[in-house]
Amino acid sequence: MINNETMQSILARRSYKVFDSRPIGDEELETIVTAGLYAPTGMNRQPWHFTVIKSKEGLEKFGEARRNLPLPPGIPAAAIAAMGDPMRNAPVVIIVSGKDGGTTPQDCCLAMENMFIAAASLGIMSGWDHAMVMDLFKNNAELKAELIPEGYTVYAGAFFGYPGPTVKDRGERKGTVEYI
Repeated sequence: MINNETMQSILARRSYKVFDSRPIGDEELETIVTAGLYAPTGMNRQPWHFTVIKSKEGLEKFGEARRNLPLPPGIPAAAIAAMGDPMRNAPVVIIVSGKDGGTTPQDCCLAMENMFIAAASLGIMSGWDHAMVMDLFKNNAELKAELIPEGYTVYAGAFFGYPGPTVKDRGERKGTVEYI
């Protein structure tokens, strides 16, 4: 395998459970968002919208709405409580939404992945949540009207910050690869 800076960022990227309290600088955040804007997109539609939440008030409002979200069927409250802070104490949350139609879900996921790799290249780690964030905006019309443009569907929430005190090694990646 060729080991260059891009591959090092990809291999270093993992979903973090706890972030420390350091804020992300404006230049770093602009770099992360720009990486999302340059993701591949079907027919160059660029259907995405990124809602960047970084103010203390915005993060508190978003966190409170997530805490008040009804539990998904079959998931005990204890399991959700054991997860702790639903935003994992992240200083930045980016909600990825897109105009309906075509390859929008895939385009939005590709944009989020570009943001994750760019963040890792800057020493900023990330995590993501799609089901709870999608449910949040389906169940909270007021928050959706405030944060998401009309005609857009929320596909994911991405959390960004510097890694907390403990970083677990995720181990070797496994999977099936067949060369023909």
